[in-house]
Amino acid sequence: MELNSEAIAAANSVAPNCSSVMPALAMVYSPMQEWEGTYELEAGFHYGTIFPGLNKPFLEGACLRV
Repeated sequence: MELNSEAIAAANSVAPNCSSVMPALAMVYSPMQEWEGTYELEAGFHYGTIFPGLNKPFLEGACLRV
């Protein structure tokens, strides 16, 4: 990948101590989500989301034993 002088200048103005050739710190994979039904208003407030696919309760200390 070839970096042009404008890209290098922009990168240095944001992070002046970083090398102009710096590896990516992270990459994101975000699959497209299909539309699904939503919870009713009261259930959405209870669960903290109106989307059933995002209802992932935190279970502290829970461990699935196989």
